[in-house]
Amino acid sequence: MPAYMIAGFCTAALLLFILIKPDRAIYLKNLTLPLLGVLFILALILFPETSVNAALKGIRLWLDIVFPSLFPFFVASEVLNSTGFVRAAGVLLEPIMRPLFKVPGCGSFALAMGITSGYPVGARITCSLLENGDISRHEAERLLAFTNNSGPLFIVGAVATGMYGIPSLGLFLLACHIAASFTVGVLLGIFTRGADKIPERKEKTFKKFQNLMLSGRKKKMTNAGMIFGDAVKNSVSLIIAIGAFIIFFSVVINILLETNIIGFLAEALALILSPAGISPDMISAVLSGFFEITTGTNLASKVTDIPIAVKLSFTSLIIGWAGLSVHSQVYSITGDSGISMKPYFLGKFLHGMIAAVFTWIGMQFEFINALANSPVLGSERVTAFADRQNVLFNSLTYLVFVLLIYGMFCLGAFLSKSFKKKI
Repeated sequence: MPAYMIAGFCTAALLLFILIKPDRAIYLKNLTLPLLGVLFILALILFPETSVNAALKGIRLWLDIVFPSLFPFFVASEVLNSTGFVRAAGVLLEPIMRPLFKVPGCGSFALAMGITSGYPVGARITCSLLENGDISRHEAERLLAFTNNSGPLFIVGAVATGMYGIPSLGLFLLACHIAASFTVGVLLGIFTRGADKIPERKEKTFKKFQNLMLSGRKKKMTNAGMIFGDAVKNSVSLIIAIGAFIIFFSVVINILLETNIIGFLAEALALILSPAGISPDMISAVLSGFFEITTGTNLASKVTDIPIAVKLSFTSLIIGWAGLSVHSQVYSITGDSGISMKPYFLGKFLHGMIAAVFTWIGMQFEFINALANSPVLGSERVTAFADRQNVLFNSLTYLVFVLLIYGMFCLGAFLSKSFKKKI
């Protein structure tokens, strides 16, 4: 019996249970996880080959890409947090982070590492800052919402180079992704309620930086070997947990594709969205990306007969949202910290939507649109020297593009605050 038929029967049974016994509907929440567990076990039994191949695919992804790319960053961030350097360096960036994002200067470390390292480094650093008392819980919730991002290795390497075959296109997607992250942070800073009070700092900034560095060395640099050992142990534990989530959701998404549940939902949504020119294949890719980012972006890159601007916009939407697989990793990290996940989910939803809009706007420029239609890897027309020149030129162009967008939102934030003060 197909898995979607089993799911349909179970859903009908639950609805009948609620209609007959309304007073027992409160037990529905407690039954959700057991029911999902039973359905998952049935799917493993009905589709053993798909499950095993998906698990092997997840293991290869973890060993070949995730482990070597994230583990060094985890160790380095643990060491920097333990030595107190992050808190001290945050003092220098306080005048930038506080007005724009309503978070302390030490949050810049989570922002920088979240952009350069990828999921879920930003979440791990945010929780470390909260545990050390460097930020409050409300600040941690805002910081988490825009610092846990996809890194250049995935966007430039996996998506642009591996899936689209156009390496220089990755710089454009990365620029849109970073601009969307900053925009979400600014928006959350503007519309946040009950912002934490800014403590008065009578001490000069550089003097305070020196004092924090000295105090950090006295308190935490007593045994460098112990600090490094703890960093490695914590990082190994975290990277293994991330690998488990990747393998699990790899199996889930492949079972959903094998049973055609996602295809069925895509066809149903296509009846509504087809007038807007959205094909069932793209809807299927977005639904897959809702669960797992790699599968979603890969399916989106293979959709044909649609404009490249639309394809890239949906790809940015999937990258910005990140998928339930990444969100589960984040939740496993923040579970004991008391951080609410509601601002995080709101931030990731806004991130995906804004990144899609930035991508669409960027594709209206002729020089960026030319990149999307440039020769793929392996073409004789592309030489190594020309490629390096194009990458350098486009990097500067994208930097200017991002700074212009970011400057517009900063100006908007300043005007919004000035308008509020006049009122």
